[in-house]
Amino acid sequence: MRGRRAVAAAAAAAWGCGLAASPAPPVAVAYRPDRHDYRAFRERHPEVLDPNYLPFLAHAVSLPDGGDALVFCRWEADRFPLPVYVAPAEIPEALQDEFAPIPAEAFVAAVEAALVAWERDLEGLVRFRRVSDARDAALRVELVAQVAPAPESTISVLGRIQLGAACTVTGPRVGDRVPVSFDVPELRLYLADDYGLLNPDQVERVAVHELGHALGMRRHSPVPADLMFPVARDSPLVRGPSEQDVNSFLSLYRLPNGSVFRLLDAEGDAAPPPAPGPPPGPPRLAPAPHVDARFGYELRLPAGWQRVETAAGVIATDGPTWDYDATFQVIVRGYPTVAEYLDRYASHYVGSGRVREQRRVDVAGRPALRMVVSGREGPVVEELTFVEVGDGRILAIVADCPEEVYAGYQPWFRAVLATLEVRSLAPRGSSGTP
Repeated sequence: MRGRRAVAAAAAAAWGCGLAASPAPPVAVAYRPDRHDYRAFRERHPEVLDPNYLPFLAHAVSLPDGGDALVFCRWEADRFPLPVYVAPAEIPEALQDEFAPIPAEAFVAAVEAALVAWERDLEGLVRFRRVSDARDAALRVELVAQVAPAPESTISVLGRIQLGAACTVTGPRVGDRVPVSFDVPELRLYLADDYGLLNPDQVERVAVHELGHALGMRRHSPVPADLMFPVARDSPLVRGPSEQDVNSFLSLYRLPNGSVFRLLDAEGDAAPPPAPGPPPGPPRLAPAPHVDARFGYELRLPAGWQRVETAAGVIATDGPTWDYDATFQVIVRGYPTVAEYLDRYASHYVGSGRVREQRRVDVAGRPALRMVVSGREGPVVEELTFVEVGDGRILAIVADCPEEVYAGYQPWFRAVLATLEVRSLAPRGSSGTP
């Protein structure tokens, strides 16, 4: 992301438990996916759903006719329903809470729930079949009633899966596809950490994560709000696969197996990317507005920017959420005036940065305050516009980009802001239409 942060659609608190990283792939890859390669791939494959972190699912392989490539590799459709064997664990008394013991069957049920979650969210593209004999299984899930290994004092590896040889190239590349086969025979789930036995909900979330790898994901999501992020989340906000998780795997299973994301050069690195900044010419906005009926506002976002709805508004980025330069975000808050909102949050928006401009403006026919802050998050400029709606709400509109391209993006930020329309919502308890 060239030093930028990844967009997180929801905050999540970490357990402090890492999910296992798999062994190194057959090909050493220094390359990190970027939005330019992603856009080129996306143009060839319009079936891909956004937002996603699809490039991080790719496997690095050597091609029979020479060279290396990043390819998408997964179970073929005729392997489903995939036979799965869940090996039950015998839980020693030393791990149990004597006042609230957890039966071993609860952890088997947790794995079954994880299988159902993927079947449901991937719309039937993947299906599983429980088998009672490990010899009949394509995938074995082993429940290990031991304290998870801890490579570092603050990290517990709650799941392990071997992916180094999961993707096998079976023939030479033909166009933008490589014949491949995919096989993951086993994954392991640990049922305890240094604090004792995990609860079944925790094991279910770890199982969903590891099953994501077993379905074809080689790396991890770079976005902390995703279930496939490398650190487990113990938060009510992360109960299952996120929109990006689902879109990534739906896209994987809609793509032809063995699709090439990118050929790798000898160093495994990319050619120099295009110069940062917006495309030349005047701002180009989407022909239709983004309408948020939840909060009673609409505006036209830049054409082609990716948008993600959040619990409080929307975020739009000029690239995928894992690699972008500029963002435009609307946050709706329940404060009667901008002054009251900033009394509480001004320090958050300024931090250790410098306020280089502050003045009152009129936005969408309503009083507003504009602040331009630089240096709060490195060499980034944030253009903040706080709009007072007049019905007990304010809109905090945050647009940002690197300092070096702010002059180019500023007209885009202002053009979007000029399209903002806000309507008052009916007071609580009113029968009026908001």
